[in-house]
Amino acid sequence: MIDSGKLTSRGRTFRVATGGAVLDQTLLAVATEYENSVMRKVVALTPDDLARRCAGDEPVLETTKYDGEGVFVYFEKGRESFSFNAPSGRVRLGFAALAELEKKLTSAGVSKALVRAELWLPPAGDKRRGIAEVIRVSFNGTDADLAELKLVLLDVIMLDGKDLRANQQNFRETWEKLGALAGTDSTQLSFRMEGTIIPDKEVSSVFTKKIAAGAEGVVVRRLNRFDAIKIKPFRHVDGVVIGYVEGEFEGQYGVTSLLTALTYPKKDEPELWLQAFARVGSGLTDEQRVGFLNLLHPLRVEAPLAMTDSDGRTIHFVKPQLLVEMGGEDLVSTTEKGENRTQLLSWDKATGKYTFVGLTPMPRLTFARFIRLREDKELAAGGARLEQIVTNPQRPEVRPRTVKEPRVLRRAVYVKAEMVRKLVIVENTPGEGAFSYSVFWTDFSSKRAEPLKVTSLFAANEERARKLGEKLIAENITKGFVLTVEEPANAGAAPAAKEPVPVTVAPEPTAAASGEASAEAKSPPKKKAAQKAK
Repeated sequence: MIDSGKLTSRGRTFRVATGGAVLDQTLLAVATEYENSVMRKVVALTPDDLARRCAGDEPVLETTKYDGEGVFVYFEKGRESFSFNAPSGRVRLGFAALAELEKKLTSAGVSKALVRAELWLPPAGDKRRGIAEVIRVSFNGTDADLAELKLVLLDVIMLDGKDLRANQQNFRETWEKLGALAGTDSTQLSFRMEGTIIPDKEVSSVFTKKIAAGAEGVVVRRLNRFDAIKIKPFRHVDGVVIGYVEGEFEGQYGVTSLLTALTYPKKDEPELWLQAFARVGSGLTDEQRVGFLNLLHPLRVEAPLAMTDSDGRTIHFVKPQLLVEMGGEDLVSTTEKGENRTQLLSWDKATGKYTFVGLTPMPRLTFARFIRLREDKELAAGGARLEQIVTNPQRPEVRPRTVKEPRVLRRAVYVKAEMVRKLVIVENTPGEGAFSYSVFWTDFSSKRAEPLKVTSLFAANEERARKLGEKLIAENITKGFVLTVEEPANAGAAPAAKEPVPVTVAPEPTAAASGEASAEAKSPPKKKAAQKAK
């Protein structure tokens, strides 16, 4: 049922496959159908919606929402059990929680079962660990980390040849069956999700208590029909705008996103210490996008480091004056790569300059969206305090340092009619997690449906970077293109690589100083035309 050739050992018994490892297409199809017809139809609500949706005496099942990764578990007597994702076919097996569930199902006399579960890590002290931490542990965790993984059972899909998907209309029966199969002791490695059957008017008070205790949220199900909702807290945070990205939208030109920051408690030093918090674009109206461009453009200052958005567009830094209110579902401290970190900056009002200090830990606001401009608040009065999200924050003891600008090794611009194609090879400033060399290829044509395309490649040495550049030129510069810029003048003297060069395209540029890359080091000809086309 599993392609063992795709499994990789990550511990004494733990094995994992990133995808495509489930060979039983019927099993994969049933799980995928369940994912689409049940899990993706759970409606997300905010706490403000509870008064409208849950106000009567009808009995409902409220359960804790676990901040983990949804998986399916396949059990068959005489075979090794495994957990998997659908439709990707990612597989995990050989961990303690799975072995414990296997024993429970065997003791209950089950011969074959398919269940929906949450692969979950319990909190570390008062810190909740989410899906990013689950994925990190799965692929890079130690045996001790893997031993902490738990399986929280959410539903029974197939049991001893019986299809139980119709029980969504009568979930009370499934609820009782889950308790009989897995038990309700949450201190064990496998158990039924925690919850109670209550009148729906009591959901609001239960939600408040569970959130105060550190839960991610609550899931509510009607017991006599399929009607499921999930409720998570909607957090409001005020931040100061320190940068923006501009570009085209709906035939207009304005701000596409705002970069915000929060401030550390002020000490005796004259500088203001800020830490990048969230970049928000969702929630802005067309009128606000145009209005913000008019407000922010006069406030632009020199950038302390090169930063871009996920599309490679430059983030322009501004004086920290405007405050905005943002909203989001949750605050998370970890990503798939580990602890979430953002840029720590100091602002000197006297010189009107930012200084990049370093990357330091910072919670991330998930699904951040713009709510409003806070003209009623001022930065000097603590309007963007870090205390909104962190108790008693302490500024990291790091010394400001000057960031050396990346060095451009080669810049070549080719033009043909309205088309512009550009190569930039950059030697990056040494930094943690940064590649030594970046290669950027920009392809602009005003007549295409998608006028601007940017490719970002990375290399560990200069020779490799130059070969990647030559390969891009050989593949993209066709008859009719004219070389209009070549810097330095003899940069293209070296012959193109004769051997094919494997190319790895990174999903997002990474700058040496900030974790993000500048799409270009200098402004090439046609830049204004390219910006309007974004």
